Amino acid sequence: MRKRLKPHEAEYLGFTPKPKEGVRNPRYSISKDQWDKVQIFRNNISKTEIEEIESETQNPFTLSAWSSDGKLLDIDEYCEKYNLPIENVRSYKLVSHTGIPFYNIQFKEESINTVDWNVIRNLIEDDLKSIKLKPIKGDGERIGVATIADLHFGAYVDGLIRTKEFSIDILCNKLYKAAQKINRYGFKEVHINFLGDLIESFTGLNHRNSWKSLDKKMIGAEAVKLATKCMHEYLLKHIKNLKSITIVAGNHDRTTSDKDEDVDGGAANLIAWGLELIGYNVEFNPLVISREIDGINYISLHGDKGISKKDTTTIIWNYGKQGMYNFVLEGHLHTWIEKLTKKYQTIKDDSIDHRRMHCPSFFTGNAFSENLGYVSNSGFLISYNDGEGVPEVDYKTV
Repeated sequence: MRKRLKPHEAEYLGFTPKPKEGVRNPRYSISKDQWDKVQIFRNNISKTEIEEIESETQNPFTLSAWSSDGKLLDIDEYCEKYNLPIENVRSYKLVSHTGIPFYNIQFKEESINTVDWNVIRNLIEDDLKSIKLKPIKGDGERIGVATIADLHFGAYVDGLIRTKEFSIDILCNKLYKAAQKINRYGFKEVHINFLGDLIESFTGLNHRNSWKSLDKKMIGAEAVKLATKCMHEYLLKHIKNLKSITIVAGNHDRTTSDKDEDVDGGAANLIAWGLELIGYNVEFNPLVISREIDGINYISLHGDKGISKKDTTTIIWNYGKQGMYNFVLEGHLHTWIEKLTKKYQTIKDDSIDHRRMHCPSFFTGNAFSENLGYVSNSGFLISYNDGEGVPEVDYKTV
């Protein structure tokens, strides 16, 4: 079906907003499920929230150039105030006729999108080569799997009403807590599944307002290096009997501002490579990883790509193992509730031989999600074979 959508509704469904058709909103080709999501969205968002979102969508760089003491900021001060990468500014113009002065900034997207992988890899290798892995061993009986989604390393959130603060320091503290909670189970083997969105942004431009919620300078190689080191220093090196790690890529892990230019999640791939340099057993795939652990087949997805739109039976037929319990795990939604449906539920699909779940997120959200009315606590999942070939699943907060 073809329906007219407002800009914020189009972005909500993952489309790039089209220009208006005269005075009317443009039409989009959408499915019935997508139209149902729009209806639910419209019924659960206030007029004020819509106006705020549309204002940001139509003019995302309208940020006041006045300082707190009433002086006009120069471009360096402006970028520092709003965490903009000054080194990536191609050109700028002060706009002052609108009542509130602001800088109209053009960024060097071309220079960011053209990634020299050899240079990036050399930078990462130089930074990580001094780190030596010292595995921690312990006694145990069961085999455990920890599933961790949406770290959004480099995100910075502060000053919101309902959404909790988030920063690199806060994330590192959560990672360390997760390691301690995993160790309390006393597993003889631990396997970690990362479900993507390891970083907030490689370019600072992968979403329209990504730069607004970034820690300063947490883009490019710096974001990848620090994410890799912190995952090692605060989480992985503390886990007893850590056997393997898998990583799938998320939409925030691309190395370009255009989602069609990097479909392989280059930043997540670099982090996987960096962890291998340190000495970890890592498997990476941009789309999906299917592997058997202790009699249960785990299928890891991020949740944003076309495969997640398929029904569970199709996913298991294509990627699962027949005659075995298949456990499909997805992130992306920043909660273990499956949002945007008429039934708010934890489990997306459940049967005698399979289960499909959305995992909780380490990232607690930002201004965009709070505007939509969605907030959550940080968490992850621990699962293990219950002795009958079915996963026992525990939800852990951090």
